[in-house]
Amino acid sequence: MDVPVQQVIRPTTVAEALAVLAGRPDSRPIAGGTDLMVQLRDGRKRVSCVVDLGGLGLAGIRQIDGGVEIGASTRMDSIAADDGVRRHFPALAAAAGTVGAWPIQCRATLGGNLANASPAADTAPALLVAEALLTVVSAAGTRRLSVVDFFLGPGRSALAPGELLVSVFLPLVQIPPDCRLVERFVKTGPRLEQVISVVSLAGRAAVRTDGALESVRLALGSVAPTPVRAQRAETVVTGRRPDPVARREAVQALQHDIAPIDDVRAPARYRRIAAAVLLDRFLQEAARV
Repeated sequence: MDVPVQQVIRPTTVAEALAVLAGRPDSRPIAGGTDLMVQLRDGRKRVSCVVDLGGLGLAGIRQIDGGVEIGASTRMDSIAADDGVRRHFPALAAAAGTVGAWPIQCRATLGGNLANASPAADTAPALLVAEALLTVVSAAGTRRLSVVDFFLGPGRSALAPGELLVSVFLPLVQIPPDCRLVERFVKTGPRLEQVISVVSLAGRAAVRTDGALESVRLALGSVAPTPVRAQRAETVVTGRRPDPVARREAVQALQHDIAPIDDVRAPARYRRIAAAVLLDRFLQEAARV
């Protein structure tokens, strides 16, 4: 593959990687490379030096106080198969299992999926409903930010030059004892596999014994310049049973939460319809739980 890279640097510590990135404005970090290599090949990005993050020990999933921490270099196949993620954050496990085909999932990393800042990033809606916190490091120190503040626009994230995303923290869900949790991720596209999302949706809700929904979280991808929380739709259904009236009102509210565009993959009108269908199906499933 012909790409315009002249040098590959393989640091063994985070500090070494940060020093290289700070001292080489022409450098770019690389993990799985499933996005960056395509962008370099197509000329959408041009860098002369890549910094391989594979030797930094940033992969792994572990339970810590109050939640689950996933290293930025953790592969999608590992996330999809992890028992703890599947049990506590099923939307993220499902999303990780839809990132391209299986060979892509064996290379693509959680950090890369986020740092690429695509509105169609499969893991983003699941992390939004999980209200994930991201840990970012630089030569100046460490900071933590909410995933909702991470995406700034297509291809633009809150990562400053010289910063690295090192981990993602998912706080465990606290629900009332009389509730059951339903959480799902689904996406739509022209094929069943290896497809960039035309629309994706992650939903989470606590279902009370009377069927009413609490702690509703809804997020979508590919329907706005960034992955978005559907807060108007959340408000409509919170405290209500997802009957046909509530679902219809939620779908109407959803149209004000999203701002899709026409592009080569789908027209905006299709995205609005697809988003409505995915939301209605999630609420119907919540009604059956």
